[in-house]
Amino acid sequence: MAKSTGTSTALTIVRVFQILTLIACWGILAALVNVYNSRGTVAPAGVLTLFIVALLASIWAFCVVLTQARARNTAYWMTAGDVILLAALIAGVVLISKITSSRCNAPQQQVVYATSADGTKVYPTTVSSANNSDPVWSGHNCDLAKAAMGLGIANIILFFISAILAAVVVVQNKQEDEELVREKIYTASTRSGGMRGGSGAYVERSERSRSCSRRHRHRHGSPRSGEYIIEERIV
Repeated sequence: MAKSTGTSTALTIVRVFQILTLIACWGILAALVNVYNSRGTVAPAGVLTLFIVALLASIWAFCVVLTQARARNTAYWMTAGDVILLAALIAGVVLISKITSSRCNAPQQQVVYATSADGTKVYPTTVSSANNSDPVWSGHNCDLAKAAMGLGIANIILFFISAILAAVVVVQNKQEDEELVREKIYTASTRSGGMRGGSGAYVERSERSRSCSRRHRHRHGSPRSGEYIIEERIV
């Protein structure tokens, strides 16, 4: 019991970290989506994908934590769910990384030197970069996107760990259940064996009685009511 208890505790801790980091992740992305909505445009696919995946993953982790807390019914379907969300998080991180690399790493402004009409005065001017035409990524939103990407990477690692721990808990629970069944059978056979001449004889007799049991019915009349009574004996 100690092994599965320790593994279950570790799995619960991992789930709690998943919930906290995922809430922060989709909260940041919700702010970015709100910026696009305020401008009347649609957010990029990478932002929307990671936002939806992080939201679903946080709901999944919360429900699984409640399920584990109420009963020891960890099953392989939890491992399968973690693997599916792991793949979805990888896809979301890849998509948002393309956005941060193309729009955030590009120079926001270019300095162009212009001259006056008579050609006697030279002064610098700034124009928007051709590689970054989206004004949303001109401020601190790039830092938010990179923070969300980092939280997504952290949850990829956490979901990989939770998938392994969930499978380990299932295996340990099955082994402990089998051990409990064997202990109960051994205890029952030992107690009965002391009364009937040994546990080995009792087990052998039990197996023989299961395979060779016969039913005998006897029918006789009742002296009071005149009805027939059927007696059934197992020998």
